[in-house]
Amino acid sequence: MNVIGIDLAGRAENPSGLAILAVDKFKTKLVKSDNEIIGFCLSKSPEMVAIDAPLSFPKEGGLRKADAELIHRGYRVLPPILEGMKILTKRGIKISERFEQKNLKVIEIHPRTSGKILFKTDKRKSWISKLERRGWCVDPDASKHEIDAAVGALTALLHLQHKTLKVGERGREIVIPRGPLKAP
Repeated sequence: MNVIGIDLAGRAENPSGLAILAVDKFKTKLVKSDNEIIGFCLSKSPEMVAIDAPLSFPKEGGLRKADAELIHRGYRVLPPILEGMKILTKRGIKISERFEQKNLKVIEIHPRTSGKILFKTDKRKSWISKLERRGWCVDPDASKHEIDAAVGALTALLHLQHKTLKVGERGREIVIPRGPLKAP
């Protein structure tokens, strides 16, 4: 079974991180265009793709129910209606729709929230060391985008194992881990 995490950039000229988790290793890379992202994911036939980007806009107001719930729990998420976030949200929706047309399962995730829940810290270096202690290898030179994508892939794996929660209203949820990773 393999799963993919995407740390999506708002604009195609900026790097997006991709990570595939296969067995015990995260393979990561940076890409830019929608076609690179979609082509990579389709070529790997993943069980699930986790995207770090809002995949819907609020029905009304500035926040979706999922955003408000995460903020209430103490996590920092940005509203999809902020100017830079609108661009990211539109791109995320477009890419997720392409995946769904190809029958790929897609979830929305927020790596900083997942990282804080799984590892009890928001420091990416700590995430890498804690993953490695559990037997999952991550390139020590991975960019922050690749690390966020790896945490996204891990969140997708946990979701397939029924170890996550959906926050928000149906069809507009953000998937988060139920709790910290268990010690090896």
